[in-house]
Amino acid sequence: MPVVTIRHDKLVELLDEDVSFDELAHELIPMLGSDVERIDEREGVIETEFFPNRPDLYSVEGVARALKGFMGLETGLPEYPVGDSGIRARVEESVLDERPCLALAVVRGVELDEWDLEHLMEFQEHLHWVIGRDRRKAAIGIHDLDAVEPPLRYLAVDPDDEDWAFEPLDHPGEEMTPAEVLKRHEKGREYGHLVGERAPILADEEGPISLPPVINSERTRVTEDTTDLLIDVTGTGWRPVLDALHVIVCNLAERGAKIERVEIVGAYERITPTMEIDVWDVPVREARRLLGVELSGEELEELLSRARHEAVFVPEGERELRELPLPDHFHVEADWRELPPVLHDEDVVRVFVGPWRTNILHEWDLIEDAGIMYNYSKFEPRPPRVYTESRADEEREFIGLVRDILARLKFVEVNSLTLTSPEMNYRKMRLEPDGRAVKIANPIQREYTMVRTWVLPSLLRFLSDNKHRPYPQRVFEVGEVAELDEEAETGASDRWKLALAVAGPGTGFSEIKSVVEALLRELDVREWEVKELDHPSFINGRCAEVLVNGLKIGFFGEIHPEVLEEFDLEVPVAAGEFEISALRRAAGW
Repeated sequence: MPVVTIRHDKLVELLDEDVSFDELAHELIPMLGSDVERIDEREGVIETEFFPNRPDLYSVEGVARALKGFMGLETGLPEYPVGDSGIRARVEESVLDERPCLALAVVRGVELDEWDLEHLMEFQEHLHWVIGRDRRKAAIGIHDLDAVEPPLRYLAVDPDDEDWAFEPLDHPGEEMTPAEVLKRHEKGREYGHLVGERAPILADEEGPISLPPVINSERTRVTEDTTDLLIDVTGTGWRPVLDALHVIVCNLAERGAKIERVEIVGAYERITPTMEIDVWDVPVREARRLLGVELSGEELEELLSRARHEAVFVPEGERELRELPLPDHFHVEADWRELPPVLHDEDVVRVFVGPWRTNILHEWDLIEDAGIMYNYSKFEPRPPRVYTESRADEEREFIGLVRDILARLKFVEVNSLTLTSPEMNYRKMRLEPDGRAVKIANPIQREYTMVRTWVLPSLLRFLSDNKHRPYPQRVFEVGEVAELDEEAETGASDRWKLALAVAGPGTGFSEIKSVVEALLRELDVREWEVKELDHPSFINGRCAEVLVNGLKIGFFGEIHPEVLEEFDLEVPVAAGEFEISALRRAAGW
């Protein structure tokens, strides 16, 4: 989770209330649902983590807004006046197949010292990670408006076109084409994979001011002397783009800055920021049930107002809502007074949610807000009405026993990813795909396109990655695998398997056989037999299957030299794999 740095003096200034460092660090900030990581009273700094569902709290301004409500200093929707900037941006058709969505805003009257500037950049990167999914869905550019010459253009260009060369941020005096930025700039190397065949460019009358989602121009760098900002957000979909824009402009407005709209024309027409609010009806009875507190409708309304929503209690059967001073600068799709009558035949609180609250997806999210404002320290602990006796799952208990036995046999446990590729699962193991692999619908990387069907390839990869460690190496893993299964409800079945391997000079069939014998003896498997097995991954004549009452529970042997070569292993490896469920039955569990 993102770690947010909060300075006591900055927060107190925004609260306009004399609150001690100790009270903020130990009482108030934790009650917002954060985990305080570091407290340094000498420096006046609090470092705290907020959950990814609350990006509005990733800056000191957002924390101040929330604390004003929690402390009862301010309630309801804040006043964030929105004007018109007079700036127009044209989106060209060429960019629609690359990174189509563009949202813009102007923020005037920002005062930034050195710490504010660093904090703003930290806030920007937190939003990139949480809302933007590491800039893939949304990326934010912040510019000194005084250095921008409107009107703006958003288009896609040939990356090698020298007409679109510019000085990227942190490289003053060094003009680069978009292609050179992607190759030479540190951010280009990090995020260049997000740029397609043509490069998106945001430009003004003098040339590029941004290469989204990679880097801005040095010409529009924000400094301590900057007072007016142009903020651009580009992305692949409108929801994350607008969410990121609204969070950042509303948090800046909390420090007294003025928001202004930008008109977008061309391939599509929009005016951003939209400042659109959502409307929810929260049943009072449901809030009582979830919180375990006998709240009245008026009390729930007051709690939700302190959570910085606009709220109005609507008693059962009421069809005319009382007057609500909804700020004019927020936008609702329909006049809230003309919204359909309350659909619930019960008491509800109608809630108007500001655009910076991107996490409200269900009425329960608002009930959680009410619980936070009620103050978790006031909830009275009480014993549950139903008592149950817990016990360990038998399969997990058996797996624990297997792990313990192998640890005593000087094996080291490995935990690897369940996702793999046909290359790893089949080809490198000298196998042909059997059509039973569970494939990933939209894999992010070619390396992870399916769920593994056995664990042994993961162990061989581990051995390959640890060739620098001394031999012999004795490793095992108890992990999940999956295969397509027509009889399973989901169309696929998953199960646990044990894989073990010994690598080193002189390792052979007899060594892995002795390990298997010791394991079965410790599991109290008394009657078992081995039978020669022809397996492509193992040396012919040096592989055997283990049978208990005529049923196969696993196999072991010496790994084939071609498999060792595929994994770049230069020492012999003896290994085996067992079905946990079959091993468990054989042990009488």
